Amino acid sequence: MRRAFSIAVFPRHEGRLLLIHHKRLQKWLPPGGEMHPGETPLECAVRELREETGLSGVFPKTSMVDGTPLGFIGYEEHVAGSKGMHMNFVFVVDVGTSHVTPNDEFTEYRWVTLDDGPWDLAPPNVRQLAVIALQCGE
Repeated sequence: MRRAFSIAVFPRHEGRLLLIHHKRLQKWLPPGGEMHPGETPLECAVRELREETGLSGVFPKTSMVDGTPLGFIGYEEHVAGSKGMHMNFVFVVDVGTSHVTPNDEFTEYRWVTLDDGPWDLAPPNVRQLAVIALQCGE
């Protein structure tokens, strides 16, 4: 099975997180994608956030462990269809606006809380990671 490093990044604005409805996967997910050769997980998070949403922001300090990238909140693995196993680094970033510039990877987007997110249409770990994203680094 093919293996790829990927990232997911939860943009956070005024107590809400951005989720996108991914066209190919037909699931609600945070923005993200595969790392390029030579790219660190944090560099990938910055790039994917900009490419997929037009957003940029500040990655908060989320760990007291020296060497942990800013904004890092977790790691998970999942099979991504024909793309194989994704080993996924997960980040949170504080953005200054809720204005999203959509791209062709998603059909719609929502800024959500834990109470109003489409959690039944997302993998279970997306909500679990959203809890962490909303609570950390503030």
